[in-house]
Amino acid sequence: MPVDQTMPSPDFKSGFVTLLGKPNVGKSTLLNRLIGQYISITADKPQTTRNRIRGIISDELYQAVILDTPGIHPPRNELHRRIVSYAVQSVRDSDLVFFLTEPIRKGQQVISRDDLLVLEHLAASSVKTILVINKIDLSRKEEILESIVLLNEAYPFAETVPVSALKGTGVEILKGFFTKYLPVGVPYFPMDQMTDTPEREIVGELVREQIMRLCFQEIPYGVAVHIEAFKEEEKLIRIFATIHVEKASHKKIIIGEKATMLKKVGQNARIKIERLLGAKVFLSLHVKTAKNWVNNPRRLSEFGYDE
Repeated sequence: MPVDQTMPSPDFKSGFVTLLGKPNVGKSTLLNRLIGQYISITADKPQTTRNRIRGIISDELYQAVILDTPGIHPPRNELHRRIVSYAVQSVRDSDLVFFLTEPIRKGQQVISRDDLLVLEHLAASSVKTILVINKIDLSRKEEILESIVLLNEAYPFAETVPVSALKGTGVEILKGFFTKYLPVGVPYFPMDQMTDTPEREIVGELVREQIMRLCFQEIPYGVAVHIEAFKEEEKLIRIFATIHVEKASHKKIIIGEKATMLKKVGQNARIKIERLLGAKVFLSLHVKTAKNWVNNPRRLSEFGYDE
């Protein structure tokens, strides 16, 4: 339910906007760019985002609650099934969808199977959808134009916008759709709030991001980070986190020789956590083995991936 706030104007708009797409198309980068704050982890790897991270953009004319969803893909285990269901449910709960993709490769001339899978889920809803073609800074004009034609032939998008989430190109155009397509309403959150995702959850994701960036070639996606304690003191925040992996061999890789890799993960994550929290942080990381947790319902719920 919306919070008890006075409506700024009779035609004030408010609603929920879902960022939807296959893995690794820049949804998290776009969310961070839209709200001007780093709250959703990014890595040049598919399936980086696992939970629905909500960013909040407020203006005198609107409040848009943006949901960064996991990339839709064919599930290979129970973890994948649950995170894909988060994305699908988000579409059902939204007033507007930004369907993100990237320009087709030269000579491809067909829509990828991954994009078609996402469009199948979209077709089951009636929500207004904007086609957002991201990463235009890495593509040729002909590829972008061909992508616009092919995708609009496949689905009735309300608008089409080529963007570069990394550089900010086209992002202001996307913000203009909030007043155009969101319903009249009151703010759901305080106007100065930028996310409703708990700090503990974002901190855990920032640690996992560094593992993805530093250990990706050796470590698969069976990594979960659980924040055991979050203690706020006068001049310091003490955070204790456990990194869960599926195999003992993965544990050795993340720790590294003489704990060098674990120290690097902690140092890099701490810099981003301090920037997020605006305070000095003591970060303690421990690694444990949780065999086949990606298919264990109890473990999944314990690590925050509820049904």
